[in-house]
Amino acid sequence: MKVKIVISGCLGRMGERIACLAFNASDIEVIAGIEKEDHPSIGEDLSEVLGKGRRGIEITSDFKQAISKSDVLIEFTSPKVTLKHIQVASGLGKKILIGTTGFDEQGIQEIKKTGSETAVLISPNMSIGVNVMFKIMPQLVKLLGEDYDIEIVELHHNKKKDAPSGTAKKIAEIICDARSNLKCTYGRQGLTGPRDKDELAIHALRLGDITGEHRIIFAGNDERIEFIHSAGSRDIFAEGVILGVRYIRDKKSGFYTMGDVLSQRLR
Repeated sequence: MKVKIVISGCLGRMGERIACLAFNASDIEVIAGIEKEDHPSIGEDLSEVLGKGRRGIEITSDFKQAISKSDVLIEFTSPKVTLKHIQVASGLGKKILIGTTGFDEQGIQEIKKTGSETAVLISPNMSIGVNVMFKIMPQLVKLLGEDYDIEIVELHHNKKKDAPSGTAKKIAEIICDARSNLKCTYGRQGLTGPRDKDELAIHALRLGDITGEHRIIFAGNDERIEFIHSAGSRDIFAEGVILGVRYIRDKKSGFYTMGDVLSQRLR
């Protein structure tokens, strides 16, 4: 039986790519797309708007009606909208996949609490490559030890609203968990003096139409190691979403990440 999904933010950069990949998945059915009330495409057919022919998939702002007919809610909107939507979805017993970034700590705790009521999968980055990097980063940090300076540089398109990226913040969190003495900072300005060896700086660049790139730089004496993940298109994130939907479709409740999805490959 096909798993029925609703895409919130269906005409955003990610929503469009998720919809197009889901159209081609034999085990997934898109039943509605959600957009805000004043969006010019409200009432139109999502598939037709995306140039895939008419399929009877309405673009609507009536979230409760749309989600009531689905199995899984996919959220790529804003923190405020996502938190509002997941309350409704969890109350109706729907599974939830969240790719929205920019949550504060209170927002993350609300999402984790929702995991006690239904299955929730969240990741700041849905790509397989980035989540593999998340997995191996703690071991790399510990093996290199405290003699290496570490900095993170992230590049995204000039329309991105949050900085640094959710992925960069997640990488920093993983590194700081592995080296607990590190202090996270954001960029530099003015007469900063010598670099503190316990400093972990994140630099956010916003340029053109860059889909996304993250660099983690480890520099010791006479040696430098760089990890670079560069996204060629948003399809890599959409493919991760499809894997995530398949992972949580049969879960009753719980708080999951893409790390849990990937762990299946190690069994």
